[in-house]
Amino acid sequence: MNGIRFYEEFSNKRKGISEGNVVAALVSNGINAEGCYNALVSLTYEPNGAVCGSTVALDYLRAKCKRIAESKARAIHPALFARLDNE
Repeated sequence: MNGIRFYEEFSNKRKGISEGNVVAALVSNGINAEGCYNALVSLTYEPNGAVCGSTVALDYLRAKCKRIAESKARAIHPALFARLDNE
């Protein structure tokens, strides 16, 4: 998907403990004045959680997330792609 970067969320990035959710950063919109991307994120900490629109800070992406390929993101968070594919 053009203009979207996918990031896997980790509860402990160093140990590789995934939360089972993915952030879809809408990078084509650019960064806002607060240093955030518009994004689609999980509402809960449950794996494959329900998705809502939000913003995500670059600092959060660096500290708690790892950029991943779309194919891996689809496997981790199908609910996110149910929303993306319908828009």
